[in-house]
Amino acid sequence: MLPSELIARKRDGGEIPEADLYEFVSGVGKGEIPDYQTASWLMACYLKGLSRSETVSLTRAMRDSGRILTWPDSCSRIVDKHSTGGVGDKVSLILAPLAASMGLFVPMISGRSLGHTGGTLDKLESIPGMRVDLGLRTFQTLVREVGVAMVGQTEELAPADRKLYSLRDATSTVTSIPLIVASILSKKLAEGTDALVFDVKVGSGAFMRTLSRARELARSLVEVSVEAGKSARAVLSRMEVPLGRAVGNALEVSESLEALKGSGPTEVGELSVVLAGHMSDLCGADPSLEDAIRHAEQKLSDGSALKVFRTMVRRQGGNLEEFERLPSAKVIAELRSDRTGTFSGIDARVVGETVRELGGGRFRIDEEVDPLVGWERLADRGTELGPKHVIGKVHASDEDDAQRALERISSGIRWNGPLYTDVVIEVI
Repeated sequence: MLPSELIARKRDGGEIPEADLYEFVSGVGKGEIPDYQTASWLMACYLKGLSRSETVSLTRAMRDSGRILTWPDSCSRIVDKHSTGGVGDKVSLILAPLAASMGLFVPMISGRSLGHTGGTLDKLESIPGMRVDLGLRTFQTLVREVGVAMVGQTEELAPADRKLYSLRDATSTVTSIPLIVASILSKKLAEGTDALVFDVKVGSGAFMRTLSRARELARSLVEVSVEAGKSARAVLSRMEVPLGRAVGNALEVSESLEALKGSGPTEVGELSVVLAGHMSDLCGADPSLEDAIRHAEQKLSDGSALKVFRTMVRRQGGNLEEFERLPSAKVIAELRSDRTGTFSGIDARVVGETVRELGGGRFRIDEEVDPLVGWERLADRGTELGPKHVIGKVHASDEDDAQRALERISSGIRWNGPLYTDVVIEVI
């Protein structure tokens, strides 16, 4: 089938046969199909949707556009986690070494900042010397020897996804659930995992703002994974306010280290432990989910996860001692309360967009991020504040940026509202 025929069939609401999808995706990955035709097909998919069988076929075709990793028998519990993106979501930095300390093998291929949400790779690269551009052979060696490695997508894994994703971004078709599912799973399936856990964010700071849309995405991710032969589970978690206290790359690494040492905001450690428990449970490494969660709690509290994290960072070239000597941002400005009331938090999307504007995120894919800028919440949610009480601090590169950020974040403060103390909403 010619690309123009494929576009016309989907434009008219027809279903595309698996063989034609494979041929089309292969052509996209090899650069044989021009961008304007690929973009037209994506828009047709966005408007008309994809059936479940089409979504499965598209996912497999994107996976098969590159290499699929294989693992020796000694790596018997290969598992990964994917988050749909949030503000202050540094869970991967804690979760991946935590799962490895529990005897799992975690080949985590992560991404960079996307819109108002942060990126795991950007956070890791705030550690001096840390390399996330490892070749596949080195990546697999580290997973076998350390239990975990955290890297970016390579040219060899799901190359068609790179092209399709960049065109989805350019054509405003990113929010199509079938296209989201195929993009996420093509990379995760190419890792050669046995099981997958999905952290699907819900709320103002998430891409899925409503519970119904989040459930739809979660079910699709799980069902397509199962059809591809993997064990899978989705955890729906809140993203009404930022997760934890820190938003910004170096600030979030610091907070992650505190959590790995057994302290830090309870919701960060809580979500990390729950997700690690589900990962272990899916792999059958513990007798029950309850046992798996208790196992995760033990490994986080006794320093095992921190030890794995330090080893992973060192093996990937990072220097945590030098990280701890990093300077602060040039300007640190306090945000103070202008009233009396119960402080309920700050809207996650407002904080995410503000940190992005400070330079902690990107507006173009080729932009560099500033690892030192960000937001640090000091006031506890649910506490009674009076005028002039310090709510938090903006970390900025100059005074003008700091003042704009203070004004923006101030507009997102929530007073006398719900606290959303239940980080996990439900499991699918």
